Amino acid sequence: MITFVSYASVDPVVISEELINTAINEQITPEIAEIAKKEGIDPEEVKAIRLDYKNILKINNLWSLKNLTKLQLDNNIIEKIENINFLVNLTWLDLSFNNITVIEGLNELVNLTDLSLFNNRISKIENMDELTKLTVFSIGNNNLSSLENILYLTRFENLRVLNAAGNKICNDKNYKAYILANLKNLKYLDYRLINQEEVEKSRAIYLDDLIALEEEEKITKSKKEKLEQRRKLEQLFEEAHIKNIDMLFQDMFEQDPDFHKLNILAPEKIQDLNEDYRAKFEIIIIEMKDFILKKHSEVQEEKELITKAIEDAKAETDSKGIKLVNDLEHRKKAFIRTVSNMRDVKEIDEAVKAMKFDVDETSNELMALEMTIVEQFEEILREYEKNLQELFNSMLECGQTNMARIRELENNYFERYTECIMSAYDRIHKSDMDSIENDDLRELISDKEIILNSLNATHDFHLLKFDQQEDGLSSGCNKELEDEIQRTHNEETQRNRKRVIEIITYVERLYYEIDQAEDNIF
Repeated sequence: MITFVSYASVDPVVISEELINTAINEQITPEIAEIAKKEGIDPEEVKAIRLDYKNILKINNLWSLKNLTKLQLDNNIIEKIENINFLVNLTWLDLSFNNITVIEGLNELVNLTDLSLFNNRISKIENMDELTKLTVFSIGNNNLSSLENILYLTRFENLRVLNAAGNKICNDKNYKAYILANLKNLKYLDYRLINQEEVEKSRAIYLDDLIALEEEEKITKSKKEKLEQRRKLEQLFEEAHIKNIDMLFQDMFEQDPDFHKLNILAPEKIQDLNEDYRAKFEIIIIEMKDFILKKHSEVQEEKELITKAIEDAKAETDSKGIKLVNDLEHRKKAFIRTVSNMRDVKEIDEAVKAMKFDVDETSNELMALEMTIVEQFEEILREYEKNLQELFNSMLECGQTNMARIRELENNYFERYTECIMSAYDRIHKSDMDSIENDDLRELISDKEIILNSLNATHDFHLLKFDQQEDGLSSGCNKELEDEIQRTHNEETQRNRKRVIEIITYVERLYYEIDQAEDNIF
């Protein structure tokens, strides 16, 4: 039996900062409770939270818990799944015993493996396409009435545990056989281990349907793979600053209203012209695209090399610095042991001065090491900037050269296109105008000025598309170069400041320990 919380008996609760903090504090172990009380808890460090039995009506204000992997919201009065799309690290989500009617707002949670929607008001399994890692799914005690809901679950290849008990579909005599036949990787159904013998019998019953379904799945999978390949290619083009490069020819005609207007004058001849234009156009685009993608790949390699070069340089100086610090720590400990047994004030004063001098000398050596690495980094970054500049310049030069070739192609095409259009105009204009049945064609032929204006407009539109493509490459390369140089310099500046502060802080601590050792004598 499905049960729901009554609004008449409870007051709805809002997820507030206080409620979240209370929930976090309730789950803290005694071992860290005192530390948490003094220092507080960073919400970003919270991996799991229980917000069950709180009479929550609306999901909200969870933005500070962006690193959650486990979220428990069961036994509330929630009506809608919302405001959790940013919790992309979630692997476990419990929304059981609520008043939810529609599955929604989950597609961003791509790492979800365990989902419970048990005991809600859901009548359809939907809107979960991106949850490809789903392993455990509980949808029992809802309003599912059609076995077709089970077909939706066939997309989840990792699904091993399903609970659908308590739905109307369970009354269907074919319920179990239908599920076992269609969800071939399932291990547990409605809390019971699945028998492999039952699976084979069930698949035999639905063999014809399964063959058809598997064929459909193959087609769907193939389409999905092609879409994913296309998405990755488009992303690569965008990263290389040649967005839509392979669609340039198609777009400049499809998006050109004047071309479509003039096309009715001589569609077959224009098609022949366009095919010839496309063949020459695509040769240039392929050459340009291949070269720029190659240089883009080299840019990524340079970024990896600079990271390794910096890490190697840091590792070398860090090892020297660590040795200096360790040696100094040994001498400091020896000083503290020795000075604690001294009683002569002059002798103590000389020992303290000698130790502080040792600290200052080591500090100078550490600072000298830091200056060395700063100089090394400056040289590395200069070389890096030079290499990047050369790569981006070659990309821009390639773009300029090939776009100039394309503009020349366009000019040649435009001459032939204009000749074709005007020839068609002269031929049709000399014919019997009353015999023309197409109203758009009759209107076009009636005014030669319209045709001339449209010809110029279509040529200008094509040139504009080329300008935009070239500008995209130019601005993209320049911005990436500027941002990358700025990033590396900023990171080096921050690293240098941090290291200098570390050295100063370390020296201050040593001075304090030396003074304390001296004070403890008297």
